[in-house]
Formats: sequence, structure tokens, C-alpha cells
Amino acid sequence: MKSQHGDFFNHDVIAHEYDEDVLNEGDPIRTGYDAVLDWVSRHPAVVAADHILDLGSGTGNLSLRLNSFKKLVCVDISDRMHAIARQKLSHLSAVEFVQADLLGYFEDGPTFDAIISTYAIHHLTEDEKRLLFQKLYDSLEAGGAAVLGDLMFADKADEARLRQKFADSHPAVVEAFDEEFFWYVDQAVGALRVAGFGLDVEIKRFSDLSWGIAARKLV
Repeated sequence: MKSQHGDFFNHDVIAHEYDEDVLNEGDPIRTGYDAVLDWVSRHPAVVAADHILDLGSGTGNLSLRLNSFKKLVCVDISDRMHAIARQKLSHLSAVEFVQADLLGYFEDGPTFDAIISTYAIHHLTEDEKRLLFQKLYDSLEAGGAAVLGDLMFADKADEARLRQKFADSHPAVVEAFDEEFFWYVDQAVGALRVAGFGLDVEIKRFSDLSWGIAARKLV
């Protein structure tokens, strides 16, 4: 199975400029990027994990921050993003690169101690996010965790506030609200619990739009 807009959000065309672009903290979409990657990579559930999946791994910026693991699988639909990541992670021997859609990878996938993802899941529709959350839960070992960072609104009211805030100063940001599928934290937490994660969901805000969510599989 593939996500509906996977081919559209394939970043082959912008791969060569992606790493420079994400450093622009003056862009509200990029504000908090570095802090989110640090939080995800240093989360206790990730640090303690032996087998890790980096979903939507891009140019390898998140994977590069991991301190220790026995096996790392980097999944991304972009061949050119993978090429950059291969260079960054060339010093590591326990890394597997898989070119696949965010949803399609799980059809025959193994299980992991931790599944991580940053700035990728907002390419999925709300229905696809719910399906992904179930796949994350099913693909984790007992005690494992999904630790995710992405572009989100707290809720519908937060979206309305941010639309008004950026309407004049950053119109391109508001355009992104309409073109992509930023999460709603309240809905995502509910969907993660329905998927099986129960009440064990942690949330953290890093900027107007950047959030972290961690959900552990208890059994």
C-alpha cells in the first residue's frame, strides 16, 4: 500500500538544497527543527533501543544523531535523499537503506525496539496517519516506542490562531497549511491511544509548529 500523495512529496528535486533549507530558523516551518531532532534522538526509549527504524529518513540528519544501536533501517521514498544520507552514514556498518513509501514499507516489515520519524508524517492524510499509527504499534516489540517529531497544531483553534498570526508576515507558511497535512495534536493523541498505545503518550512543543510525540507499547 502507498500513501495517496507519496509521489508528490518525493523530495528528489530539492534534495540538494534540503540541508541548507532546514537551517533557516527564521522560517516558522523550520523553527525548532534542530531541537526536535535532538529530542527524538536522545529520548530514553531511543537511546536504549537495539533495532531502530527511521521512517522518512531523508538526508540522514536524524539518524546521524543516534549514539548506539545494533541495526538501523532508514526508509525514504527519495533516491536522491538516500544518496546524501549514505554519505553521511558511511562510517556505520549496521545501516540498511530502503526506498519505500511511508505506508508501503510495513507490508512485510520486521519489528523494532524504536521507530523514529521527523518532518515526514505531515505528508499523510488524517486517515493515513491513523493507519500508520496502527502499523507503528504492530511493528514495535513489547516495551518499544514510537518517537515522532513533526509540524502540528495543538487543535483546530490553534490552527486558526496561527493562520491569523502568519497571514501577513509569512503567507507561504499559510499556503503550506493548505497544501500539506499538519497534525492536530489532540486528534493524534487520540488516534495513538486507539491504535493500542493507551494512555502512555508524551507530547512536547518546541515552536509554534514543531512538536514531539512519544508513545510506548506496553504489551
